[in-house]
Amino acid sequence: MTLEDATTTGTRPPITVRPIETVAEYQACQEIQRRAWGITQDGYVVPVATMISVQHAGGLVLGAFEGARLAGFAFGYLGRVEGQWALYSQLTGVDPAVQDRGVGGLLKQAQRAWARGQGLALVAWSFDPLQAGNANLNLHRLGAYSHTYQVDYFGERSDALNVGLETDRLLALWPVDDARIHWRAGAGPARVILVGEVRADGAIAPRLEESAATEDADATLHAEIPVDFPAIKGHDPALARDWQLALRAVLQRSFAAGYSAMDFLRESTGERGRAWYVLRRRDAEC
Repeated sequence: MTLEDATTTGTRPPITVRPIETVAEYQACQEIQRRAWGITQDGYVVPVATMISVQHAGGLVLGAFEGARLAGFAFGYLGRVEGQWALYSQLTGVDPAVQDRGVGGLLKQAQRAWARGQGLALVAWSFDPLQAGNANLNLHRLGAYSHTYQVDYFGERSDALNVGLETDRLLALWPVDDARIHWRAGAGPARVILVGEVRADGAIAPRLEESAATEDADATLHAEIPVDFPAIKGHDPALARDWQLALRAVLQRSFAAGYSAMDFLRESTGERGRAWYVLRRRDAEC
């Protein structure tokens, strides 16, 4: 397998992406899983034997190295998604110490290059729709999109990022070619279907907006999510659950009406940041 190295530059050692090769490197991938997600149960960690088998039987296990040290990795395998052959990226983990260096994006780009070289149609993966950083990377920076909402996809989890809530996910679809998907232009200002409003105690609560926008093929829809959902989850689990149910409702309704989450926006307004999913329909001929 030939894979062009991807690197970053700076005063620290460059980040280099290449396939995982040794048992010690596969074991380091397991440690990255534990550090990135706060996993305490070994049952959630991908076994070394599984990663080795996938690497040699049609899948791809990539490592992002800062010098000789493993800083992140991505684990994916061959699958069929919406009738197309794809590299399904089961997980991507980055050491918290280097999460400001674009390591996740480098791993995704390397996955896409590999999938293109294998003649696959796309790279696909699932992500938590309430994690604004992941949504921004996946939809805005990479250009993936989603029209599938997966309710409690992994079932109950006990790791730090998932405990206490159902494991809802969005399925991200990322074609390997460079042709842009043609989205219908929004007619007039975007219509807000979910918005965060400040409560008397200062917390940001979800409010569903009644709208017929899902009946308008040319509308652009905005669905707001918290900029820092983990903070809400840590301080007010009931409010976190309210956000999950509200976002689930509006995205399921919009996807059923033919919309896709095609972009993600972040902005600063007053004293707080805000973040929005942008939903549109695709042109019929695409």
